Amino acid sequence: MLITSSQNAALKRLRALYKDKKYRKSEGVFIAEGVNLVKDIPDRFEIDELFIKESRKDELSFIADRFGKEPYIVKDALFDATSDTRTPSGVIAVVKKTEEIKSAEGDIVLLLDGISDSGNLGTIIRTAAARGIKTVICASCADAFSPKTVRAAMSGTFRTEIIETDVGGALGLLSDYRIVGLDMGDKCIYGYKREGKTAIAVGSEAHGLGEEVRKAASDTVSIPMENGVESLNAAVSISIAMYLIQ
Repeated sequence: MLITSSQNAALKRLRALYKDKKYRKSEGVFIAEGVNLVKDIPDRFEIDELFIKESRKDELSFIADRFGKEPYIVKDALFDATSDTRTPSGVIAVVKKTEEIKSAEGDIVLLLDGISDSGNLGTIIRTAAARGIKTVICASCADAFSPKTVRAAMSGTFRTEIIETDVGGALGLLSDYRIVGLDMGDKCIYGYKREGKTAIAVGSEAHGLGEEVRKAASDTVSIPMENGVESLNAAVSISIAMYLIQ
């Protein structure tokens, strides 16, 4: 189907999904944009709708074939106006969410306490997937399924289980885990040995760990810094910790 009007119903729905978190949640979907991201979506995810830029329809037909989904072909100007990327690569998928898990899985999980930046959140999810961490718990964080977060996470969104909840709900999921918080000025992370199932916790970019998580933590560790550097980006900090805490 060729879309030539901005008033097309499917295109209007897509624009609404880009802009409205509540609408995405009510529809049970999220948006994945970009050739590299969409072509590698695992088979366990169902594609709800697929949009391909008209000038790239032949080149990207293999994506539609792979999912067995008849795509909407969108005039270039309309596609570019709908996308929220600076240089759209030509494909947008509306992906159905899988059923959310209700418990933490794995010997090491992540607890993100108030991460507010979508780019940071996506980077953490991407690194968690690379590290082989199964569960990322987002406690009062930015939207883990916003288009920006999904882009930043690359394929991490499809390869980790993401739980969105509040701090109380997060701590309730971690009754069998020792929480290790990242904080400045505490014991050095080098040489730290975890004991049993561990949740690595990092706080918000502006305020660090919240009081509830700090009180629940069995240990707090810090990453040593030199040359007058006082702090690291939250995504950088927890990425380092994922690989140092074994």
